[in-house]
Amino acid sequence: MKLKFTITFFLLLFSFTSVAAQQLFDRRVTTAGNFGLSVTNVGVIGKPDVRNNPAGDPSMEFPRDSGQEHLFEAGLWVGAIYDGQVRVSTAAVTNPTGYSTGRAGYEFTNDGTPLVERSSLPDSEFFSPDATSHQDFVGVFSDRRTTIGGIPISGHEQPIFADVLMENYNWNFGFTENLSYIRYDITNDSDQVWDSVYVGKYADIVVRNVNSATDLGSNFFNRNGIGYIDSLYTTYAFDAGSTDDPSINTYGALTLAGAEYRGNYFHPRNAEFLQEQGISPPQVNAQYWQFSAGAGVYSRPNDDTDRYQRMSSMFPLDGEFNNACGENTHREWLRCAGTLSQGNFISSIHIGPFPEIEPGETITVYFAYSSANKPEQFQGLSGKPVDNSETRVNLYETLDWIFQLVEGEDINDPDDRFNVPEPPPVPRMRAEVGPGSVQLYWDRRSVEATNPLSGEQEFEGFRVYKTEIGDDLRGIITQSSRLIAEYDSLGNDIGFNTGFESIELPEPVTFPGDDVEYHFMYEATGLLSGWQYLFSVTAFDNSFLESSRIANSQRVFPGTPANENFSSGSSEFAVGVYPNPYRVNAAWDGNSPLNRRIMFYNLPHRAEIRVYTLSGDIVARMDHDSANNPGTGRWFSDFGGSERQIAGGEHAWDVLSESNQILRTGLYLYTVKDLDSGEIQRGRLAIIK
Repeated sequence: MKLKFTITFFLLLFSFTSVAAQQLFDRRVTTAGNFGLSVTNVGVIGKPDVRNNPAGDPSMEFPRDSGQEHLFEAGLWVGAIYDGQVRVSTAAVTNPTGYSTGRAGYEFTNDGTPLVERSSLPDSEFFSPDATSHQDFVGVFSDRRTTIGGIPISGHEQPIFADVLMENYNWNFGFTENLSYIRYDITNDSDQVWDSVYVGKYADIVVRNVNSATDLGSNFFNRNGIGYIDSLYTTYAFDAGSTDDPSINTYGALTLAGAEYRGNYFHPRNAEFLQEQGISPPQVNAQYWQFSAGAGVYSRPNDDTDRYQRMSSMFPLDGEFNNACGENTHREWLRCAGTLSQGNFISSIHIGPFPEIEPGETITVYFAYSSANKPEQFQGLSGKPVDNSETRVNLYETLDWIFQLVEGEDINDPDDRFNVPEPPPVPRMRAEVGPGSVQLYWDRRSVEATNPLSGEQEFEGFRVYKTEIGDDLRGIITQSSRLIAEYDSLGNDIGFNTGFESIELPEPVTFPGDDVEYHFMYEATGLLSGWQYLFSVTAFDNSFLESSRIANSQRVFPGTPANENFSSGSSEFAVGVYPNPYRVNAAWDGNSPLNRRIMFYNLPHRAEIRVYTLSGDIVARMDHDSANNPGTGRWFSDFGGSERQIAGGEHAWDVLSESNQILRTGLYLYTVKDLDSGEIQRGRLAIIK
């Protein structure tokens, strides 16, 4: 592990110093699991404009493509006694507009190199033998520059000269799909010993659904309930007071997962061992303050001395504090202030003290970001303010995995970190959409794979999952897939012994432009045209460890195939529209005039669609191409996800004019022109409000 770090760190620093010291801000989003976390190459985590730009990249979204966000912005803090003086370098602080170069509190910079992506998956374009996870992001940044590109960093005249190698780890396994690790290797690049060092994270954890929230300004942020799980060193938040509907009741959490100092796992969980070695175990401290105008213990820290004091002490969670929430403690006020629209709190969590760090010495600190759903009985508006051991069951399970994967079998062996138990590889799956049906094809790599830890073939079977109509509108489509079929090996006492005869193809099949050989096929029937379904196929081993449900998931919209008989004149192949008449707020519509849709069907491969008023004025014009038909408009950006397939003969219209105006009630005309033959079909549709 140390050799790998040294080589990586040297190569990155060499590449950085070979270019001019010009800041390059780079943000990437994790996509390996069901967790979309924005990471940057300057120590900032999250995307602070996500509430104003929900159609863009997520900040800390779970489930992915749901709009359920859990973070405004977060950043690394490093504090130490430097040459007898308190100094704290910060990657993010309380600021309503977030990061920008030179802004006070954003004190880590880079030398012009973007994040590097790596993957442990052999078939990934980013495959690297140095990768730790299915998706690593690696970056280097430092606090040693007081200007960047000629711009002074406000208030950053006294760095501690900390060089940081950041590695972000993500997997697509079911038990890791809602978490993301950040590892920081922090090196003292000064000529001074750092004394009494603390490392932590500032985090503005905010749980709201950006698709359904209508609150603006501070009202977007002040509905949160905040909590701290002492035994799991985790600060968390939940939506305690909004009336957003639909939304999902989830937790967003930040965990101080571990540290390494002079060959030891340096964490309170290893206290007994550290004491046996004559080493004082560190503390993990959480702190909270109001985003803006707090008072007393809720006032925000504004200078290095105040920040260091917060890093080195624990917030008085169980101290007395008169409030309107029942128990008169700070812990209870943090939990329920959001129900009174007063829950705009900043969270921070820190570990230390590292007694001293010599010049050139490196310490390692692990953090984990995660999210979890409240159980089904706590979904819905009535479950929002509830926060207890029952609502946190799924969160506890996630946090247990976080520590299992960091600590490994030998908590003090750095090479034992992240030896993740691996299910069979995710099957490579393809969906073919038809009217009322979808055919799922997948390969046999899961069958033939060997477990990298045991060296044996441990494949047992496949499972097929599907969502129901309307799951997309509730924002839970990637979380709500249900098991519809299972097939497993014959001749053992595991599973149902169904065998694979009903799904195994006589000969493997391929498709144009796709080199994968598909050996299995499952057909789902009875589907409704125009509705969105999500399908996935997983593989599981003989200990029932299962691959991710979302790694190969595909969203499909059943419907008519591309019309090969457009010019026949037969009513069977006539172009049509559904629903017709269209009534505003149709069953699949979202809760905004911008996410409505009508479907055209029986379209040829390539067509021009025009919609007119009865007087002949053009209302809308659309180009249809069955080979590239992902669906356009706000509905698909809000509910459709990035990987989706619409039947080749269908096209969605957002029921807006070309100038994005909402149409009036009335009768409209449409034409569909086959761009290959020039033939035209005509029809009528009605819009009723």
